[in-house]
Amino acid sequence: MAFRHRPAKPRTGSPAPEPVANWSNLSRADEVEIHGHGQAIASGRIDMLALDGSVLWLEQNGGKGRALFLHSDGVRVYRRPTNRGD
Repeated sequence: MAFRHRPAKPRTGSPAPEPVANWSNLSRADEVEIHGHGQAIASGRIDMLALDGSVLWLEQNGGKGRALFLHSDGVRVYRRPTNRGD
């Protein structure tokens, strides 16, 4: 029996996270990834956010607790798109 190699189908289920330069555009309960030096360093749900977008507290995935991130530290935030209509 011969097997044919099939190219992998692109994933269409979940779009890629979108970068958010102005943290004041984020909301509590947004699911985000935090990147530093080009790689993901944390992910989870925003727990608290300063009105001016200078600081956010992240409730990290995997039971890792809360972490504080400062916009001035140069980390990047990527918001995960929500699945509406589930």
